[in-house]
Amino acid sequence: MGRSGNGFFYFVWQFNALAIAGAAVVCILLGVYAVVTIFNQKTRPRRVTNVVNVGEQENISEEFTLGNPTTIAGAQYVRVPLYRGQSFSTSGSSLYSKSSEQNVVNYLFLNFSSNESRWLFENAGQLLISSQLLSNKLKTMPDEQSVTVGIVYSVVEKDSNGDNRLTGKDAISLAASAVDGTNYRKLIEGIERLYSVQQIADDRLLVLYQKNQQTISELYSVPALMRLQQSSVPKINLH
Repeated sequence: MGRSGNGFFYFVWQFNALAIAGAAVVCILLGVYAVVTIFNQKTRPRRVTNVVNVGEQENISEEFTLGNPTTIAGAQYVRVPLYRGQSFSTSGSSLYSKSSEQNVVNYLFLNFSSNESRWLFENAGQLLISSQLLSNKLKTMPDEQSVTVGIVYSVVEKDSNGDNRLTGKDAISLAASAVDGTNYRKLIEGIERLYSVQQIADDRLLVLYQKNQQTISELYSVPALMRLQQSSVPKINLH
């Protein structure tokens, strides 16, 4: 009975030792995996959009590429975006890098009848946050035909907040051009936050934005894009 009891306790001791050793190995492997995962998260390249660095930085590389042409309904033009891509390190660390891609900084308008082309801007020093084609008739059916009568753009022209970047946090200008990129003109400047630019009728464009801490609603005619009405949105109690 004594030998049998000693053998049983010896077996239990061996089992516990193996279990403890196995748990220790699992903990070590989990720890190594966590360290590797955190390291990879910290060092892998980060990709962002609508961010153009304009300040002086070391180890920054740039690439300009043309995107895919987009046809303009009812016009003999296609519109081709010019992208400005950047790769750069942050916080003085060579392990932590970012790349900013698909930043539209200009548009090329190409006449596919004469093969003549022109740029919307003379340089690539701005950032186009968005653009919208205006039509002579709002579509009610997918196959309904319409003609493009103008283009509106939301543009960041300069680093207004001093962070050495062009982003949506800078002052935004709402601008417009003809379908061939000519007659570029600004409609609104100094926008702090652009909420919406939407064609709401065949002959109406609605713009909602914030400027001087005030939310403003404006209506423009289409296609002339003349301001018809402007009003301040009433404030409400948020508490």
